[in-house]
Amino acid sequence: MLKKIKSLSLTLLFVTAFSAVEAQISSDALLLSEHAHFTTARSLGVGGAMGALGGDMSSMFNNPAGIGIYRSSEFQISPGLQFSGIRSTFVSDTLLPLAVNNRTGIYFGSVGFVYSEELTGDWKNVNFGISYSRLASFNRSFSFSGTSTGSRIVNFTEEANNSNALPENLDPFEENLAWNAYLIDNPGGGTSYIGSATDSNYIKKSQLFRQSGGINELGICLAGNFKNKLYIGGTLGVAFMKQRELKEYEENELSGNMDFKSMRFREDRNISGVGVNFKFGLIYRISKQLRMGLAIHSPTAFGLNETYDTQLSGAVIWNDTLRTTTAENPQASPTGKYEHNFYSPWLFNFNLGIVLGDKDAKTKGFISIEGEYLDYSSASFSLKASDLGATIADQDYINNVNSAISETYQGVARAKIGAELAMDKIRLRAGYRLQTNPYQKSVKGVNDFRNDISLGFGIRNDDFFVDLAYNFTIAGFEYSPYYATSATNNPRTVNELNAGVFLLSFGVRF
Repeated sequence: MLKKIKSLSLTLLFVTAFSAVEAQISSDALLLSEHAHFTTARSLGVGGAMGALGGDMSSMFNNPAGIGIYRSSEFQISPGLQFSGIRSTFVSDTLLPLAVNNRTGIYFGSVGFVYSEELTGDWKNVNFGISYSRLASFNRSFSFSGTSTGSRIVNFTEEANNSNALPENLDPFEENLAWNAYLIDNPGGGTSYIGSATDSNYIKKSQLFRQSGGINELGICLAGNFKNKLYIGGTLGVAFMKQRELKEYEENELSGNMDFKSMRFREDRNISGVGVNFKFGLIYRISKQLRMGLAIHSPTAFGLNETYDTQLSGAVIWNDTLRTTTAENPQASPTGKYEHNFYSPWLFNFNLGIVLGDKDAKTKGFISIEGEYLDYSSASFSLKASDLGATIADQDYINNVNSAISETYQGVARAKIGAELAMDKIRLRAGYRLQTNPYQKSVKGVNDFRNDISLGFGIRNDDFFVDLAYNFTIAGFEYSPYYATSATNNPRTVNELNAGVFLLSFGVRF
């Protein structure tokens, strides 16, 4: 059962945690997998800084009190397109060109409905909202290729020796496959293993990494307006997570001087699950021009199901005979099926909105500022209480992974600023969003800050509106295809992400 944790992505922590987590290596794009809340074109256009202004369907997933601002009912749908480009530099002993991978796909922002009921007395409105929205996208791919010292076979060899197991009892997902393909051997016939490659060998390494899926959330919101001064709201969120990750890693010996010739290792992981969370928010109108808002998001409690399998093929000279395992008939692992729980961090949000111009003025607008804090080190895994096959060893490994999380990650601050200029029916928007480094230890040469720049345009009248927005993301991350056992056995890459999202929103009021 524990193989799931070793190979398991901490997707809901917005980073893939391989064994490299314990080595404090930024092995995945954490900043790509966060909840950006880009659910409508209006909120996207102002960088997501809508918390204190409200009146937008994105409020359900940011500050639910913003739904209390509505004075009429509304239906809205927000389709879009997503673009991503990742430039990967293989950090090795030789100077190599960049590998560039681009990807384009349909992006679904949200579809939702708000019903507004006018009341008499101090409570002016009570509003109900429901929306199905895309909160995170995992669609990306990148690759690298280059020559360096070291080999994944070194890791197979070390893990086999650490297990102190006979060949038939080796890990069926990795070491046992390498044994059956003659890539590792136990010359004495016991539990002491040697590999067909070492740290000092120069080997060409390549990998194609492909990931798809995301997190969608159904939000059910109730909000109220008290004396047009205080707005209170809450959202029950039901999150649906799905991810597929395919990794194809190859090693090739080019000199012809080694017994080891080639290896191809393929990993296929599928994760799906459902989670529940709650968001609470309030907005207070200090004056006609100034509003202040607060919001708290509970952890999302996910129940996850995962399947994982691997395949290995390759060629090696063993006992003076070329032994070949073909890609068409590889050594294959069983399919591991696992269940576990995951709890994301709490999120705390403070927002301030400044309204510019009178309500009836032809030119008006707003400036909004937001600050958020969440502590990635507080995220955690747990075994399911219903998992009757869980063992003490499983719990020990869960504890080790949670310790690695708390020792690797830290709290982050997010700053957002956005502005909208309204000229009669025309709306012009701009926004900026910054997230600080989520890692306790930074990697040299990698900028772990995330920057988002947004622009937007809209046309609005009393009955309908159309909004268009574009967001450009800049982020960096380091990636290593396997746990680095030494400085010479570390085929890491430095990656630069440039991603964009176009979002178009159509809405009607009634």
